[in-house]
Amino acid sequence: CGISGGKDSSALAIYLHSEVPDMEYFFCDTGAELPETYEFLSRLEVVLGKPIARLNSDRGFDHWFEVYRGTLPSPQMRWCTRQMKIKPLEDWLGDDEATSYVAIRADEKNRKGYVSTKPNISAVFPFIEDDIDHEGVLRILDDAGLGLPDYYEWRTRSGCYFCFYQRKAEWVGLADR
Repeated sequence: CGISGGKDSSALAIYLHSEVPDMEYFFCDTGAELPETYEFLSRLEVVLGKPIARLNSDRGFDHWFEVYRGTLPSPQMRWCTRQMKIKPLEDWLGDDEATSYVAIRADEKNRKGYVSTKPNISAVFPFIEDDIDHEGVLRILDDAGLGLPDYYEWRTRSGCYFCFYQRKAEWVGLADR
């Protein structure tokens, strides 16, 4: 189960913890995460009672930034996702059979999320299947005693501190902190 350090993937890990006891947890670390993300992952490991493998790109963000000639990732060129998340995950899994539990909620059914093109990786969408929405995710986190990562005080999503999906107010929050 992939953990982004955000609320949905963390809630999914907790939700499936007793149902899939042999679950392995991973976090694709870009090296450009907020400190609160790492703190939240540590707290989540305690709740799960299992380690979360930290998968790193063979080369960090700075390397890929140079490869892409100083171009930051954008909606048109999401090299960050491809090079620092999908590739390290697929390399880690190799040719082993794997089920990818995707944390897309019932209230976001139109989102795609990660679905591998590799034949050994199949995707499952438990929150959609079990009709768990945003409120359900918050309830799972609260019931586990975990709550939300601290960055949700000023941000609406997890991810790299410079993620192009941020709203203007989130850039201001980043500058303030």
